[in-house]
Amino acid sequence: MPPDTQLPRIERLFVKPARNEPMRAVEALALVARFGIAGDIHAHKLSPRQVLVTLASELDALGLAPGTLYENLVIEGAVPEDFRPGSAIVSGAVEIRLTMHCEPCQRIAPLVGNLAAMVGRRGILGVVVHGGTLRTGDAVSLIPGRYSPLPASVQQKFSDFVATIPAGRVVRYRDVTMAIGVDDSFVRALPGYIRRNLDAGLPLHRIVDGRGQLLAALPQQAGMLAAEGVPSDGAVDLSRFLWQG
Repeated sequence: MPPDTQLPRIERLFVKPARNEPMRAVEALALVARFGIAGDIHAHKLSPRQVLVTLASELDALGLAPGTLYENLVIEGAVPEDFRPGSAIVSGAVEIRLTMHCEPCQRIAPLVGNLAAMVGRRGILGVVVHGGTLRTGDAVSLIPGRYSPLPASVQQKFSDFVATIPAGRVVRYRDVTMAIGVDDSFVRALPGYIRRNLDAGLPLHRIVDGRGQLLAALPQQAGMLAAEGVPSDGAVDLSRFLWQG
């Protein structure tokens, strides 16, 4: 282990308190296990996008100021080869599992120009494994290969998540998109994924629309839910049966 002075350090920290609000620079972040950053819009038990981490060296190479990419953590002095999905970031009691690269989106297009050139360079998303407080200047360790990265295939992410929905509970379309780490607009594609997976042995009957209504593609859904103790009369009572991780 190199001396502490040689470890990477947290250069900047940011939080996004609400939609349509700018990133706010802070001196400390409170991280909650399996939830994310306290007070951040992206904190949610189901989400693989609880934290966005970027390297200071990448921002420098792109000529961008910290916070431009909507990142929460900027790390200085890290070995780029160790910074990849599946790695862990550890600082004191805090541990973050890096899950997948953050895809460029239209929000940053005016700031970076060519979005195609940003693929794989916006930063890496993560989830909080062990919570605690991070402060600017804190030393961190990057541990490559500590976890398995999330699959790149949206189909595989969909299958893996649906298999985890517990019996007697339901999720909405937008919960599925959050859990597999895709944009909200992906809701429009979910009926197609459901139809293509009807014979895959997945508990698709535990998916409902945004108002809790049953799905036309699953004519046996009401009976299957009833067998798990979830009554429905065309719709499920989300206040009782919604699962959010």
